[in-house]
Amino acid sequence: MNIQPLLNQYWRLMLVMLLPARYVKWLGILTLAVLTPGIVLYFFDISFVLYIGSALTLLLLMMVGMLVPGQILALRSSKQFQCLADLRHHLFLIAFCFWMLAALILTLTMSFFEPKGFVFHSVFALAFMAMSCVALLFAVVGSYMQAAQGFVPLFVWILFFSAKSANLFAEENAGIYWAVSALLWLVMFIWWFRWQPQKYLVNFLTLPAAEMQRLQMTNTQALAAAFSAVPKTLAGSLLVGASDGTQAWCKRELGQLVFFVLMLAFVFYWVKKIPPAAAGIMLSIYLFIFICIRGSVIFQYIFRNLYRLWMNSSYSRAALLTYIEQQYILLLIASLLPAFLVVGLINHYYLNDVLSLFHLAYLSLIGLLICGMSFYLGLFIYLKTAASFLWLNWVTPIVNIALIGLMVYFNILFGADPSVEHRDYLAFSAGLFILVLVGRTWVKSQWHSINFFRVKN
Repeated sequence: MNIQPLLNQYWRLMLVMLLPARYVKWLGILTLAVLTPGIVLYFFDISFVLYIGSALTLLLLMMVGMLVPGQILALRSSKQFQCLADLRHHLFLIAFCFWMLAALILTLTMSFFEPKGFVFHSVFALAFMAMSCVALLFAVVGSYMQAAQGFVPLFVWILFFSAKSANLFAEENAGIYWAVSALLWLVMFIWWFRWQPQKYLVNFLTLPAAEMQRLQMTNTQALAAAFSAVPKTLAGSLLVGASDGTQAWCKRELGQLVFFVLMLAFVFYWVKKIPPAAAGIMLSIYLFIFICIRGSVIFQYIFRNLYRLWMNSSYSRAALLTYIEQQYILLLIASLLPAFLVVGLINHYYLNDVLSLFHLAYLSLIGLLICGMSFYLGLFIYLKTAASFLWLNWVTPIVNIALIGLMVYFNILFGADPSVEHRDYLAFSAGLFILVLVGRTWVKSQWHSINFFRVKN
């Protein structure tokens, strides 16, 4: 057997399977560009570059790990690729090696940063078992119902925290973890070689921005039909892409509130069984993420439908900017008030104030300021890129992650030892407020030059 064609086939399959999207390739290049000098500088007692490279490596592994389950399904169900000889064997072997390597890199990173008392063998076995469980569930569930893949992390999260009282990193558990991992991959092996795809299963994470936007529009229209009601105003309905009536708003918010409360029920179940400090951090992270996600979702409606409002209304440019600012604030506050009310009541009556009023107030203030900054950053992107969703979906998360990193660095809400001093939170909030004012001033100064016709096309 000639080894060269076989290696070439594996190499090409690995590129298509592990690096299917351009943004993953660029992230891989960036990771190597930071990690290589970081390793060299570490020997000269300069470690922060290596820390950044390690964080980028974990981010790259996470992104590739999200792509792999969908990619093996897409390749196996593709008419072009399924003609390759032994395709199933190659895909299975590449997936197994990738998850083994990912678990090894994660364990080595953990041992590097926390070497004291680190049990390498058991942590490696646990990491490989956990990653295998998530990956195989993603693949099996996605082969039958792709829409249900979003519930897999929730299931694994519940499973993990159900066993949190046990000493998961005990060395005697390593054999159990390897046995469970072997069983998982045996089940996967049997299923994988019996599964016959009925249609091509597209990997949505690899779609270009234009195709993703088209799918989002289709889903938005289907959702709007489900939550339809008599509109209140033409302008408001055009801006959100659905009815802005009170009845429609109640339908939409009721569904989101139910999901929010169900997720809180799981969080509260675990929060009662862990130390108060960890419980407060977990609850505050959940609430903070909810605030930022709601702000992002509402702004995406505005980002997508702004040119429609301009084309079908009599607003001047200045009046249009004032109107979308008012609508964004009203929609965001109306969306968050029920969640704040539920969290406040449960925190006080059920959790015995695990989050203090001080913490809740500043968490809400900082979350709203970050939403405001993201709003004007999004309008800046709208002006400069003719409403490019690709730029919006890249720049906004990077800026938000950088802000969260600053919060951790300055021990604001999520640091290793969160501050309890008003001046620290007021100083950070003042910085965010200044960024919001600067963003609003710049957007107002440039708003007259926006070309809505160019945006539409």
